Amino acid sequence: MDLTRPRAGLPLGRYIAEDLQLMATGLLNAEYEDRKELTALLQRARELAREIDYYVAAAVRDAKATGQNWAAVAKAAQVSVPTARSRWGEQEVQRQMERRAREHSAATHLGNAPPKGAPFEEGRAGRQGESGPLRDGPGRAQSLLADALAHLHSRSGMAIKDIAQRTGWSPSYLSRVLSGERSPGWDVVAALAAVFEHPVDDLGVLWDLSQGRIPASRPSFDVAKARLHAALRGLYLAAGSPPVERLSAISGVDGQDIIDLLQERLVPTWEMTGAFVKSVGAHPADVRPLWEAVHYGFLNQWDPSVGERPDDPPVVPRPSGGQG
Repeated sequence: MDLTRPRAGLPLGRYIAEDLQLMATGLLNAEYEDRKELTALLQRARELAREIDYYVAAAVRDAKATGQNWAAVAKAAQVSVPTARSRWGEQEVQRQMERRAREHSAATHLGNAPPKGAPFEEGRAGRQGESGPLRDGPGRAQSLLADALAHLHSRSGMAIKDIAQRTGWSPSYLSRVLSGERSPGWDVVAALAAVFEHPVDDLGVLWDLSQGRIPASRPSFDVAKARLHAALRGLYLAAGSPPVERLSAISGVDGQDIIDLLQERLVPTWEMTGAFVKSVGAHPADVRPLWEAVHYGFLNQWDPSVGERPDDPPVVPRPSGGQG
């Protein structure tokens, strides 16, 4: 198994950078504890430093994969070309990634770190086997949206022809939407959610991301929080609504916290958010802006110095897009 290949098509450096962000947040949270244990703090710092070394190796690998030569790598790293080749040759990077995987596995087994195992992929395993890993950006969001709709369809037990009769779209078009071959308009998504008797808001953020739509203004805390939770529920649907116990074992997040998260009773830390998102086979980078909007809204609500609190954005129907 080639452990240097990033999951779901992401550059390896970006994948490790996401873990670095979680680890740095864990160190910051430990700093805020009333009784800080120096041993624990330094242990976290050592793990963070080691992960940075792995990131450097991964970043060089990614640069080489895009065609950069050793001279460019050596110049960026401020080392000689022979040193760069020795530190970050393909076989050496492979060994480092294997060592990193063993370290993370051992830390998980000893209970010293959140599990870093493979995400829950049952909800989308079938289509991945046909079309390969999820893509980046809007393409990846489109795949996730299709996964969520396909899961709702499977759970409903309805035949495609019956859905077609109730929505007015042809069975062949709906089949392409549910398989991820066609990107549906918002009217299609809303109609399918109604047929499947599921809240359409859970699919809204996935649809926005699939269209490359990013909120231009910072919403209020309540609006930002609702949007984050809707996104997390959408990702949960895309994974096939796996058992909470399974997600807890993968992510290291308490099962009751996951339930509260999905039911919008808990505003998660970034560490919890990232761990949950990875456990359902998605990427923390996709929801980071949503979490930051919640954080900003919270600070803005309690600290006027952050800036004038913007009004809640008006509720405007998403633009429709038909069969074509």
